[in-house]
Amino acid sequence: MLRIPMIIFMALLIWLMPTEGARTYIVDDSGFANFNTIQEAVVAASNGDTIYIKPGEYNEEVILNRSLKLMPLTGENGPIILKGDGLETGITITAEGCSLQGLTIQDFAGPAIYIQSSRNSIRENVFKNANPAILVRGSHENTITANTIMDSQGAVALWENSTNNQVSENDIVGCNLSIVVRETAENKILRNKISDAYWGLWLDHAEDCQIEGNDIQSKMYGVWVLNSSDICVSQNNVRIKGSTSGISQGINLANASGTILQGNEINDAAFGMLIFSSKNDKLMDNAIFRSTNAVFIKDSDSEVLKNNSIIGTEYGIRMENSSRNSLHQNKIENGTVGFDLGLSSQNNISENQLSGITDTAVQITSSNENTLSANRITDSSKGIILLESSANQLMANRFQNVEWSLYAEAETKEGFNNSIDESNVVDAVPIVYLFSRFGGQIQDRDIAHLTLAYCENVTVKNIAITNDAVFLFNSKNNRIQENNISGSFGMRLVQSNENEISGNMLLGNKFSGMFLYASDLNQIAGNNASRNNQNGISLLSCNQNIIADNVVNGNAATGIWLNLSQDNQVYKNNISNNPLGLQVMLSTGNKIFHNNFVGNQEHSQDIGGSNSWDEGNVTGGNYWSDHVAKGNPSRDWPRMIKGGSMLDGYPFQDESGWLRAAAA
Repeated sequence: MLRIPMIIFMALLIWLMPTEGARTYIVDDSGFANFNTIQEAVVAASNGDTIYIKPGEYNEEVILNRSLKLMPLTGENGPIILKGDGLETGITITAEGCSLQGLTIQDFAGPAIYIQSSRNSIRENVFKNANPAILVRGSHENTITANTIMDSQGAVALWENSTNNQVSENDIVGCNLSIVVRETAENKILRNKISDAYWGLWLDHAEDCQIEGNDIQSKMYGVWVLNSSDICVSQNNVRIKGSTSGISQGINLANASGTILQGNEINDAAFGMLIFSSKNDKLMDNAIFRSTNAVFIKDSDSEVLKNNSIIGTEYGIRMENSSRNSLHQNKIENGTVGFDLGLSSQNNISENQLSGITDTAVQITSSNENTLSANRITDSSKGIILLESSANQLMANRFQNVEWSLYAEAETKEGFNNSIDESNVVDAVPIVYLFSRFGGQIQDRDIAHLTLAYCENVTVKNIAITNDAVFLFNSKNNRIQENNISGSFGMRLVQSNENEISGNMLLGNKFSGMFLYASDLNQIAGNNASRNNQNGISLLSCNQNIIADNVVNGNAATGIWLNLSQDNQVYKNNISNNPLGLQVMLSTGNKIFHNNFVGNQEHSQDIGGSNSWDEGNVTGGNYWSDHVAKGNPSRDWPRMIKGGSMLDGYPFQDESGWLRAAAA
C-alpha cells in the first residue's frame, strides 16, 4: 500500500532537482546566499541557468555574456535595486536569450540596460534616472514589456539595424524622449502608456514598423516619423498638455513615404498632424480635437486623407505647395476654417462634410487645377472662396444654411477661369458662374449666386438672388434689370464699366445694397436700395457714373456714399430716413442736384473735395426737408453742406419741385 505514494514522492523530487545545464543561483547583498553580487553569480553560471536575487541594493555594473534569467526569489518581497551612483551602464547583455524580470535599475549615467544580442526578454522591471533606460543596438527579436520607466533622458531606444523587436505595455513617465526607433526595420511599439514626456515616439530612418495602441501624453511632440517609410501608426491616443508653444505636434511626418496613420486620436496640439516633404501616405479614420491646425500638409505629394474627423480646430486641413492629394469623406466640425489651400494644384477634394465653420469652409489661394466635388457645407459663415486661383472645377457641392456660399476674386483674367456649373446648389437653388461670356440672357428664375467675370453684353433680368449676391468683375455693357436682390449681400461691381443697372430691388441686404469699386460709366437708375445694413449705394474710386431716379430709404449708415470718386452725376434720387443721406469724401467734380432729402438725421456731408450741389439758378439744386426756401428753385435761400465750404445755392421749396418748375 505504501509503494505508490513513495513512487510519486520520488518522481516529484527528481522533477524539482536541477538538471544538467539548468542550475539556479541566489544573490543576497547581506551575504546570506551563494553570492553577494550579481556579477559573481553571472560568472559562475552557465547558459540556461537562473539567478534569483534577494531584495537589497546592488551597486555594480553587470555584463550578461551567458544566456541567463535574472529574477526575484520566489516569496521574497521588497525592491531589488541595481544602483549606479555614477556608474555608466547597469546591465550589458551580449548573450542571446536572456530574461530580466522584477528588478529596479536606477541612477546610471548611460543606459540602465544595454542590449547587444537577440531574443532577450525585459519584463516587469522598474527604471529610474538613466540615459536611456533600455538601449537596443544591432539586435533582434527582443521583447520589452510591462516595465515602468521614470524620469530618464530616454526610455527605450532601438538603434542601428535592430529588427523585429517588440516594445509593449510599458508605463513611461517623465522621460524627455520616451521611445526612439532609429535606422531600424520591422519593429513593433504596442500599447505603451507614455505621460509627462517632451517627445513621445521618434522614428528616424525606420522602415516597416508598427506603432499601435499607445497612449501618449506629451508636453510638445507626440509621434515623429522622420526619413522613414512604410510605417503604420494606428489606434494611438495622443494628448498635448502643458505646452505654451505654438509648435506642439501630435503626429509629424517629415520626408516620409508609405506611412499609414489610422484610427489615432489627437487632442490639443498646435499641429494635430504635420505632413512635410512626404508622399504616398494614408491618413484615415483619425480624430483630431482642439488643434490650431488639425492637419497641415506642406511640400507633399499624393497623400490620401479619408474619413478623418476634425472637431473644434482653427484650421481643419491646410495644404501649402502640395499636389495630387486626395481629401475624401472627411468631417470637419465647429472650426474657423475648414480646408485652406495655398500654392497647391491638382488636388481632389470630394464628399467631405463641413459644418459649424465660423469663417470659411474652403479657402483656395493661388492654387490651380483642383477638383471640388460633392462636398456638403452646412451651418457655416462662408462656403468656398477662390483667390487668384484658376482652372479649378467645382461640381455637385451642396450648401445648406451657409451665409455666403461662393466668392471668386483675382487680379488677372486667368484667375477667374474656373469651371463652376449649376450642379453646385445652395439650399437646392443653383449657383451661376459665368466666365468670359459674350451675349446671352439669364431671366425669370431663382439663383443662389451670380458671378459675371469678364463678361460682355449679358442680360440678367427678373431673377431672384436667394443667398449671396450679384457680382460683376471686369465686365462691361451688361444689363442688370428688374431683379430682386434682397436679404443677401446685394450687388457688387469691381472694375466693371458701361453697365446698365436699372429697376432692381436691393432691400435689407447685409452690407450695402449696391457697391461699386473702380467701375466707371455705369448707369444706375430706377433701383430701390433701402433698409440695407450699411449703405444704400456705395461708390469707391468710381468715375463718370450716373445715379438717377433711385429710392434710397432707411439704410443703417448712409443712403448714397461716394469716396475717391470723380465726375459722377447724382440726381432725381429720393434719399430718406437714413442716418446720413449723402456723403461725399475726397471726391471732386461730382454733380448733385434734383434729389429729395427727406427725414435723414443728417442730410449731407462733403469732406475734402470740390463738388457742385446745384446746377445754377435755372436748373437749381435739391430739396431739403429741414430747410426753408422760397421758390422752385429759390435764389436767396442757400443751404450749407456739412463738412466744408460747399452749399446748395438754389434749393427747392417743394419736394420734387423741379417737376413743378418743368410743368410751369
